[in-house]
Amino acid sequence: MKMNQFLFVVQFLLIIGFGNGLPRFANYFQDNMVLQRAPQRAIVWGYSDSDALLTLTMNGINYTTVRRAESVNSVGEGTWSVTLDPVSDEIEYNIDVTQPSHSGNVTITLHKVLFGDVWFCSGQSNMQLTVKMIYNGSEEIANAGKFPKIRLFTTALVPSNQPVDELLGIDLNWSAAKPDIIGAPDWSHMSAVCWLFGRMIHQALNERPIGLIASSWGGTAIEYWLPPDSLEKCGVTT
Repeated sequence: MKMNQFLFVVQFLLIIGFGNGLPRFANYFQDNMVLQRAPQRAIVWGYSDSDALLTLTMNGINYTTVRRAESVNSVGEGTWSVTLDPVSDEIEYNIDVTQPSHSGNVTITLHKVLFGDVWFCSGQSNMQLTVKMIYNGSEEIANAGKFPKIRLFTTALVPSNQPVDELLGIDLNWSAAKPDIIGAPDWSHMSAVCWLFGRMIHQALNERPIGLIASSWGGTAIEYWLPPDSLEKCGVTT
């Protein structure tokens, strides 16, 4: 396979019912996720095939938006997005998005969302190596439930020859740390380096919420992770 046709992406089963007039979140916006805390302003986005006004509500604050006019997929969906105000509080929030329809308002909700620091952990096999495979891993697994404000997410290993907006597959949906999540089978989840890093900074920052996104593929060269246009600008054609 040509290098510029092998952009590494990750996979998720797309939601059944696209194109039915209902709004939805992009597939990696899920319950239990962590969004970046203040001073940054987190962005929440998704899809709709309706031109109706959408209202996002969080902590009593309403934000309104509409989908972009151009369709981005075969079922006629366009994207919508909302930029939230900065959030410093470390409590769990629900995020509601409501859209009117012929049969009444339709609301979709993200539950138990935290605002903290989000880290992307990527690399080859040394980053892909899971907690169960390391020295003293059994102790890390046994203690994982002590850190419920660490939230974990692992992408699947699926290639694509074009950049994509949504993940094509997910091995671990956003989850709070606990032994069965940290101690999954070898090479699945959770990345040992990612977990140890996140657990240590979580403790060092007085248990600030931490979101850890693991996306690693052993033996991949950096070119496999770049979009074709970036490779072309660098003169890489194979």
